[in-house]
Amino acid sequence: MNEDPGMEVRVLLAVVLSLLIILAFNAWYAKHYGKFKAPSKVNPRSRPSPKPGAKSLLQKPSQKPLLRVRVLPVETDLFSARLTEAGGRFQSFRLKHYRQDKGPQSPLVELVSAPKQGLPIEIYPASHPELAVRPLQGQPEALKLSRNEWGQVSFHPREKSPLLLERTFLFSGRSYLFHLKVKVTNPGKSPVKDRLLFRLVESPFSRSTRYVFKGPAYMDGKRLQEVKLKRPGDFREYTGPVSWVAYEDAYFILALLPEEGSSWHLTFRRLAQKTDEVMLWSPEFELGPGASRTFRLAAYFGPKRMEDLKTVGHGLPAALHFGIFDPVAKPLLWCLKFFHRYVGNYGWDIILLTFLVRIIFWPLNHLSYKSMKKMQEIQPVIQRLREKYKDDPQRLQQELMQVYRTYKINPFSGCLPMLIQIPVFFALYKVLLQAIELRHAPFWAWIDDLSAPDRLPVGVDIPYLHGLPVLTILMGVSMYIQQKLSPASLDPTQARLMLIMPVAFTVLFVNFPSGLVLYWLTNNLLSIVQQVMTNKLHAR
Repeated sequence: MNEDPGMEVRVLLAVVLSLLIILAFNAWYAKHYGKFKAPSKVNPRSRPSPKPGAKSLLQKPSQKPLLRVRVLPVETDLFSARLTEAGGRFQSFRLKHYRQDKGPQSPLVELVSAPKQGLPIEIYPASHPELAVRPLQGQPEALKLSRNEWGQVSFHPREKSPLLLERTFLFSGRSYLFHLKVKVTNPGKSPVKDRLLFRLVESPFSRSTRYVFKGPAYMDGKRLQEVKLKRPGDFREYTGPVSWVAYEDAYFILALLPEEGSSWHLTFRRLAQKTDEVMLWSPEFELGPGASRTFRLAAYFGPKRMEDLKTVGHGLPAALHFGIFDPVAKPLLWCLKFFHRYVGNYGWDIILLTFLVRIIFWPLNHLSYKSMKKMQEIQPVIQRLREKYKDDPQRLQQELMQVYRTYKINPFSGCLPMLIQIPVFFALYKVLLQAIELRHAPFWAWIDDLSAPDRLPVGVDIPYLHGLPVLTILMGVSMYIQQKLSPASLDPTQARLMLIMPVAFTVLFVNFPSGLVLYWLTNNLLSIVQQVMTNKLHAR
């Protein structure tokens, strides 16, 4: 038996928007998210040229210091760092409140992620890259700061060189932000022109999905720019205002914040698979004999936690970016953190957030259910019209529209709630993948990480699953019950199609974060309650 075209369009839209969009989104996002816009591929002739006889500016400095060097530890409540006298670079920078995996025995997150390619922060003149690892004299031997203390570590040249570089790090016991002062002195008898380089070489700091951007990024004074380097040797560059430049992954960031009011040059290069080089070039300077110049920068090595990023300022909060769903994702994250102040469990916070979303959309959902019920009631009228005007499609459409006007029915209203909730769904998906507050956040029983798929260990290795996705199965069952309670279609094909959707959704959700499955399960349960209430009210 044929169905009315309005119902057919509604079902097709529901299937396409629920299945096809979810299925295609991950592939699209992995391909396009974080696409680099501002810089273009480099023209080798446009690179700044070293002075005659100097080594290539992009050559990696030698990693073999000639003299014996010490390692100076820096300890605060937030991080544990180790600075080497070989160039005054960080040999290690570990975050005390974040671990690589779940469990107290897991190692701390290490932000010096590519030590073989270079230690942060390498600092050297463009004409003398060998100074990046030249042995220095550091003091004090160790620095330990309480929450309200400040302290500094200084590095001075041990031997003569064409340019003398003194480095001073100023740390706070209560922040991941620290300050860096570099004094450049010309000890020679002739004036020199040069540029100072600050070099980072990093790989992703933590395990995260491929659907989240990982790599170099910068703020050009107005917009966040994410540099997408695909293959070893890929190169990008930019010259202009720079609020900050960084290497970031889903949860952590190493950012340099140069002096404001100056035009800096940035270069980015992929050295190896998942390993990128970020270089910050100062404006060109000229020093006469015995003259000095001081460069001041700030640096942030830490989590992409909004409260910490806002404390830094300089546009760094833009580093926590949820792509095209950012306008929806950030309010959702704010709501989750607001609930967390009073509840203390992000699983229950997600449930409360689902209640809030349902309350906001309750009137819209109610109108949709009423419209679907009316559509079911007028199906006999529609079928008679289809039989009567089966040879005159144009007249049939006119009569159907008249029926919809008579009964005050919008044939597309059933799709509206689903259309509106799609941005909420994907925004929450992005929050679960990127918000560090939900990283390793437990809920209850076997659900010990809301940012990972739910798996209940059953003692048997299930192929491709490695556990039983209990929450996902419950979500599928709830969706089946919801479909059974919805107004029935007179067309058997359509009815079977609607019952296939719970199975399809269950398969799709198997590897989604358990927090997202929890949201959809709660949403289904609330939909069931609303449907039952609507059916009772309509029966009166």
